[in-house]
Amino acid sequence: MGLAPRVVPVRIRAGQLTIRVRREELPLEDCVAYATRQNPRRLYLFVSKVLGKHWPVRPGVMRDVQRRLAGKIADLPGPMLVIGLAETATALGRGVAEEAALQAGRDDVLYQQTTRYLLSHHLAFGFDECHSHAPDHIVYLPDPPLRSLFRAARTLVLVDDEISTGRTLIELARAYIGVNPRIERVALVCITDWLSDDRRLELADALERPVLFPALIEGDFVFDLDPNFPPPDLPTAVAAGDRKHDAVVTDPARTGLIAGRWIPPPLPDLPRDRPLAVIGTGEYAYTPFRVALALEEEGHDVRFQSTTRSPILIGDAIASRREFPDNYGDGIANYLYNLEPRRLPVICYEHP
Repeated sequence: MGLAPRVVPVRIRAGQLTIRVRREELPLEDCVAYATRQNPRRLYLFVSKVLGKHWPVRPGVMRDVQRRLAGKIADLPGPMLVIGLAETATALGRGVAEEAALQAGRDDVLYQQTTRYLLSHHLAFGFDECHSHAPDHIVYLPDPPLRSLFRAARTLVLVDDEISTGRTLIELARAYIGVNPRIERVALVCITDWLSDDRRLELADALERPVLFPALIEGDFVFDLDPNFPPPDLPTAVAAGDRKHDAVVTDPARTGLIAGRWIPPPLPDLPRDRPLAVIGTGEYAYTPFRVALALEEEGHDVRFQSTTRSPILIGDAIASRREFPDNYGDGIANYLYNLEPRRLPVICYEHP
């Protein structure tokens, strides 16, 4: 008989989370903290300590997580299409794709990310994330040299930081299967997987294909709302529907790239006597992460994190919150959480 699940009670501002951990490749406490979202549709938030988003993290720790997850998919049949979910999992998704290509020595891993930015580019499909503060996701057709690979993939790998119900990933998988009905299997990759066995069967039935669930932590949870907690107001986040971002959006992951061919950018000359906080901006996270990793490998004391559209209330795992207009000119509030004041901020951005 297997071990009984480990029960972890967690109190947050909005109520009580009760987590049952069935499997831990890394300890839950090393990977996850907890907070309250400023979103009445879903009040609880699992704050990843290893993702580089809302919590500053050593770049080497991020790369270890990417390598562990990559090892679970590196030998799946190709061609392989890996898609990272914007905005939270863009660095994680590309990291998994890059590491999988390197581990297996293969050149048939196509990586793309979903995006919320409009480009003058051919659209492959779009879909919504039902609980998200900013729900519209876009997937563009890759540039012409990569389109045959995009349409010929045998394995579809979708990467997010956590899976709670799987609805968003199933919508994405269905949309892609509409483009490539010959896909043979789907892998839903994440750090923390909260799906029950019954829900996994439902997802596989919905896709009519084998579905794999590579993760570092598996379990389930329930959330009990505190009846005395006042529901927060959801900030308005509406960008101009027809505003193109061609002049400011340069990350090639939005239109596809072959993983395993990373070319490092030149590093800035930074003081060695002061700890650093390397900060990515929104969806633009993988290149800033690699800058942070290279600085760490050179001997700097570095933490990495990135800005986000997600509004989170101060308290619990959120010690500080900075709010400012987004740097893409959409007028959408962006946030930076838990910045360590003693560190020199090094902000990495993709536009002029």
